Amino acid sequence: HWDNIQPRMGPNASGHSMVDGPTEACDLNLTETNRALVRSFVSSVYVGGHVHEMEQYIDVDNFVNHSPALTDGIEPLSEMLRAVSDSGDSVMQYKTVHHVLAEGNFVLVVVEGTRDGIDTSFFDLYRLAGGKIVEHWDTVEAVPPKSTW
Repeated sequence: HWDNIQPRMGPNASGHSMVDGPTEACDLNLTETNRALVRSFVSSVYVGGHVHEMEQYIDVDNFVNHSPALTDGIEPLSEMLRAVSDSGDSVMQYKTVHHVLAEGNFVLVVVEGTRDGIDTSFFDLYRLAGGKIVEHWDTVEAVPPKSTW
């Protein structure tokens, strides 16, 4: 069983909450194309660390971010992915993609990784338009130690 429960925060500095924005799926005929694009994006940029490839996947002129800690545009996201902790490890590391769920122009990715050295689950929801990612929502939650399962 997978869930990710994060207290609502926001709005972020761009004025977006964690739950506002479009909710109606469209472009159902593009479900598998969009799933493949987002899987490639997460695998290459988040897991693989190829942050320089972001512009291949994201509409840089229209990217809306609902993440409480970030603002619109790709630069804040790039900076976060490049952040390095005092120990030299990335502050946030996406390691294993577990699920990629898609319907039309919406794709949800469930990833296991770490944040500040703590096992963490990342749920990232993307909306696509014109073959690019145009909007992002996320929830981030620490995974409890296995001894508590």
